Amino acid sequence: MKSGLPGRIYNDMLNDIIREAYPVGGKLPPERELVDHYQASRFSIREAIARLAQSGFVQTHPQSGTYVRDFNREGSVETLVQVLRTKRIIDQQTLESLLKFRFVTETEAAAAAALRIQADDIAHLDANLERKKRHLKDVAVLAECDYDFHRTIITISGDMISRLVFQSFKPVYAFFSEFFYSIDGAPKMSLDLNMKLLKALRLRDDEASRKAMGNVLKSAERKVYEAIKSGKSGMVRLS
Repeated sequence: MKSGLPGRIYNDMLNDIIREAYPVGGKLPPERELVDHYQASRFSIREAIARLAQSGFVQTHPQSGTYVRDFNREGSVETLVQVLRTKRIIDQQTLESLLKFRFVTETEAAAAAALRIQADDIAHLDANLERKKRHLKDVAVLAECDYDFHRTIITISGDMISRLVFQSFKPVYAFFSEFFYSIDGAPKMSLDLNMKLLKALRLRDDEASRKAMGNVLKSAERKVYEAIKSGKSGMVRLS
């Protein structure tokens, strides 16, 4: 959330854009109308619009006005997070793309990590799962442990590009981790599967580690789809 008057205007206009009060390709109201509507100075309006432009939601054309961009196609990971937080809706194609990215990247990372893992890596993952076990009812801690567990495995794999992409993906990852861990039964299921994965890594068995990571991700995917389609989670639904 942005602070101050420009920040409050930014958040209000952002919500209107995401909820399609201002449709993609549409023009924002003239500056003078926004000044009257928000009872704000021109500086505050311009600052809010500059933030919207920086976030990838609008584009200003000199002598013409400010227009809403097709942020679903042209936006960044940050844009996607903003949309998810506001609408609590994700289209099925985007969700499937996110899940496919994780599966392809992380199963290969697990196999590579099994061949490179060291004693201090195992100790770190052990400590991670012990913390997770102690906080099975704390969604925030579970999400934090989950990200660290998977990031650590990718780091151990030695694939620098996968690590950088995964880290840039963190805001979306955090959003869905918190969603996942709010589902009944998900925390215990995840812990059990993570422990099986760590066992395979400890044995330095690359094929078993690839399979175990696949089980972690596919089981989570099934849980997410079940919760979304049943509407029991109250957080995210498919459009």
